[in-house]
Amino acid sequence: MNEYIPIFDKIKELRKVCKILSILKSQLIEELPHYGHNALFLNDDQITTGVLNNITEITIHLITGQLLYFHNEQSSFVDLTEHNLVEKLERIVTKYELDMPQTEALTSLRGEDLSYYLSFAKKANNSLKLFRMKLRGRLTHVHLWPDGFDFSLEWFTEKRDQQIGVGISPGENQYETPYLYVNLYPFDQKMLEQQLFIGQWHTSGWNGIKVEWEELQNKTDREISDSIYELFLIAQRNFE
Repeated sequence: MNEYIPIFDKIKELRKVCKILSILKSQLIEELPHYGHNALFLNDDQITTGVLNNITEITIHLITGQLLYFHNEQSSFVDLTEHNLVEKLERIVTKYELDMPQTEALTSLRGEDLSYYLSFAKKANNSLKLFRMKLRGRLTHVHLWPDGFDFSLEWFTEKRDQQIGVGISPGENQYETPYLYVNLYPFDQKMLEQQLFIGQWHTSGWNGIKVEWEELQNKTDREISDSIYELFLIAQRNFE
C-alpha cells in the first residue's frame, strides 16, 4: 500500500513560488481592500495574479510546470521543474525593475505533485465560485492565499465589521487533511446550540464550522456548493 502524503506536503515548493508572485503583485498595483493585492487566483489550469493594470500577468501553469511573466505582449518563461529557480526568477524580476523578494532556496517542482494538487484545487475553487453566485450584497472574489494556500471568500453584513469567511484548505500542520471552513466574526457562543447536517463546530484558534473534505469530495461541484450554502444560512443566524 502506498503511504499517504498530505497535499500540503506535496505543494511546499509551489507555495514558496506563489509567495513570490504575491509580493510581486503587491509591487505592481495599489493596495486593495482585505489584502486583495496579495491574493492570487486559480483560472483553468493556472495559478495567476490576474491581469494587473491591463498590461501584466504572472501565471504558473500546473500542467506544464512553467511560470510565465507576461507584460505588454512580451513573455518570459521559467520552467519550475528545472534547477536554479531563484536565479532564473531574479533575472525576470530585474528585467522589469522590481524588487526580488527574499526567499528560501527553491527545489524544482515535480509534475506529478502539481497534477495531484490541480485535481483538488479545481474542485475546491469551482465549488466556491458556484456558492458565490448564490450570495448577495458585499463580498469578495474567491482568492487563493499563498500563506495558508486556502481558497476563500468573505461576505459582509456591513454592520460593525460582521463577516463570514468561507474557504477550503488543503490542510496544514495542525490538520493533515483538507477541510471546508465557515468562519464567523464576531462569534456568538449561542451558535454552538445550532444543529449541523454535516461537519462540526470548531472553537480552537478560529470559530465556525469545519467539514472534512472527504465528506464532500465525492459530490459534484454543484452539490458541494449547495451544502456550503446551507451551512452559510446557518452561519447567518450568528448575526440575528
